Amino acid sequence: MTHREDDVVITENTESLDDIHAVIGQVAALMLKAGSPLELAALSAQLNLHAGQSADARVKKEYEGAARFVADKIKP
Repeated sequence: MTHREDDVVITENTESLDDIHAVIGQVAALMLKAGSPLELAALSAQLNLHAGQSADARVKKEYEGAARFVADKIKP
């Protein structure tokens, strides 16, 4: 699905990427607030942890997608 918003083409993938970025930001903020170092491997682990704890299928999918997104950045 595609639509226009303020002269920007918005697709489902764009919206999904926005959701992934939002989830990463939320978890990163929690890690920083807790005094944890913000490293990709730790961020990916926290995203997977949150995915495993979620009972909401949509939220679980967002956290899993974000974890994969971060994990892909770790690979050489």
